[in-house]
Amino acid sequence: MENNINSTNLPKLISGIDTLYYFYESNNNYDDFFIDALDQLEDNKGRFEKRDISYENKDIKVSINNQVFEFNGKAQGFYWFTHFDNYLTVGFKDHLENRALNDIQVQFTANGIYTLGLKSLLKYTDDIFKDIITGYKPITRVDLNVFVQADLSWLSKDMFVSRKRKYTTHFKEVSSKYKLQTLYIGTAPFLLRLYDKKEELKNSKKSEMMYEYFLNNGFNKEDDIFNIEFEMHRKHLKIYNILTVDDLLGSAEKLFRESMDSIRLVDIDTITEASKNSANRYKADTHPLWQHISDSYKLKDFLSIEAPLERLKRKSYSYSIEEAIQEHVSLAKKYYIHNGVIDEQFYDEVLEAFSKSKEPVHITTPSIHTNEEDKKELIITHENILDSVNLKELNNMELEKYIKTLESNMSKPDLDFHLIIKQHQTALIEFKFRGIAKQEEIVF
Repeated sequence: MENNINSTNLPKLISGIDTLYYFYESNNNYDDFFIDALDQLEDNKGRFEKRDISYENKDIKVSINNQVFEFNGKAQGFYWFTHFDNYLTVGFKDHLENRALNDIQVQFTANGIYTLGLKSLLKYTDDIFKDIITGYKPITRVDLNVFVQADLSWLSKDMFVSRKRKYTTHFKEVSSKYKLQTLYIGTAPFLLRLYDKKEELKNSKKSEMMYEYFLNNGFNKEDDIFNIEFEMHRKHLKIYNILTVDDLLGSAEKLFRESMDSIRLVDIDTITEASKNSANRYKADTHPLWQHISDSYKLKDFLSIEAPLERLKRKSYSYSIEEAIQEHVSLAKKYYIHNGVIDEQFYDEVLEAFSKSKEPVHITTPSIHTNEEDKKELIITHENILDSVNLKELNNMELEKYIKTLESNMSKPDLDFHLIIKQHQTALIEFKFRGIAKQEEIVF
């Protein structure tokens, strides 16, 4: 692939921080918290095991400060959990084990960073764990990166010079031609990774989110996008006296420019042909692309992206077994009041009816995109009951109309009453979170 980038044809860039790992220093409340988390873990496992139902780690959920976390398993002495909305992954350890490490380890995911903004995500995470932390956040890893709107597949390891002369390259055959997909230079605790971002996103769950981020920052979805990132671990960061997350945020731009000097893309044409395959490459000028990236790396816009914290502090909703039991008790009470018999046969009939309820239920409700006379058909099944309407897209008036429509359908005998109740309660939760009204209770 021919290089068409020069000092007069420089690409668009998006500067950022692609990955952030750090510890929290815990306080005296941590022991009780850790025991409670383990109790939740074992209780939820027990519900599956006593029914002889197979399960995966992600099926086990715990609640931390009204936020739902899915269990990932235990590794390196930590119990690992991922936030229900996949904003972050967190590990907890017994404070009596491996005392050289802090008790809480946090890893921010791309979903959290690019959806909420890094500063909002930090505030959000601080708020979740505020009762068990001191506020001190020792950093363990950061990836400083820049997205480049250009085809960089013409690059090769021979075009770089580095203070670390360890190179690992990977080429992938595309359309019967060898085209650079990924290039690594250096090894942990400091390395450069350069790769085709669009190629990476082809089979990624985060592709839609990332392309939305690119479009919001002026990139063209149809053009090439490469990512250049420096992965730095604690050992390397200590050299620059960067010990905490706050240290990093205050020094990230300077650190990035230092990294660009440590591993340079050089302009081979600035040295003689005879010197191109020798140590004289170190005397070559820095390539205009590399200089452009180094000079342009600014985090002001990246760090200014902040989602409202009050909105982020909403309880993440996961329909738990406790809620399911509570709803079934309410329905059973209603049947009992009307002289029904609640016994084992009753629930056998419920299970039999449930196994046959495979057909979707149709509900007609006012459209959220057109005028009040227009109608929109919603298909509600057991699988998509929570997703049949994107409540966040409704304005307050539309949400209120939607709730009233569900209430009017509760009395229709041909509809699945339990599913309508579930959707109704979910809408009421959204109603409460917006501060429109207090959450209502369904009383029979």
